[in-house]
Amino acid sequence: MTIQDFVSLSGEILTQYYDNNITPFLDACHEDILWIGPAEKQVIRTKKVLVNTFLSEQHELKFVLHDLVITPLATTSNRVVEIIMFFMVDTIWPDNSMNRVNQRIHLSWIMNNGVPQIRLCHISNAISYDERDTIYPVHYDSKFRGMPLAGVSRSERLSFKGTDKSLLFLNRNQILYIESHGRHSNIHTISDSYEITESLLSLEKRFPDYFLRCHQSYLINPDFASSIERFKLTMSDGFVIPIPEKKYTQVKRLLLDFINARSSGTGI
Repeated sequence: MTIQDFVSLSGEILTQYYDNNITPFLDACHEDILWIGPAEKQVIRTKKVLVNTFLSEQHELKFVLHDLVITPLATTSNRVVEIIMFFMVDTIWPDNSMNRVNQRIHLSWIMNNGVPQIRLCHISNAISYDERDTIYPVHYDSKFRGMPLAGVSRSERLSFKGTDKSLLFLNRNQILYIESHGRHSNIHTISDSYEITESLLSLEKRFPDYFLRCHQSYLINPDFASSIERFKLTMSDGFVIPIPEKKYTQVKRLLLDFINARSSGTGI
């Protein structure tokens, strides 16, 4: 097999794995495979134990794979091929809530009597990177304090129509604020921005319990409001939204109501 064959095989197995077809992955495992999962204590040795573990796992989860990049590593042996896969994956629960993680998988392939087999499968979740850091995540806490992180929290997914005719499914806990853009709107999330076809007025009517109108041109997710003062509101990413003087008292009250409701667990 060529290096490209191993790249294609790895991609096919990963794609089927996240379509909840784990058989190709298990069939490709070496009898003495070492499987290391992304969470603490997820270390399994031998194909027999791994197969039994997977077969005993019952779930109703669905997955969506995004932005898969497969990188082969040069090796000094003709019998060993190292493959690194970078991708995003959405986990969708039965209640339609979702979270997204940035994931990496390292596969070590060997040829065993002419048959390619996985000797090592190491899975890790990549934390978001702060440009001020080099090796150690020194600024991790300051950047993400108060933010729901991928892989930790889950929330209802909201659907939107993109101006490029795409259909977007965004985790509500990832949306910072929504900005008016003519007859359209721009949704600003933790990691990206999207232009959608709906107006702010339409979104305000569709999601009255999720977003707060603090300005003619802005809807905010109150979970990401960092501070409010006369006459501006600062979001957790540092973005400042002006508040009209006539609306300041009302916005402040609504924001406090929202926070109190969330603290009490009653929602809003």
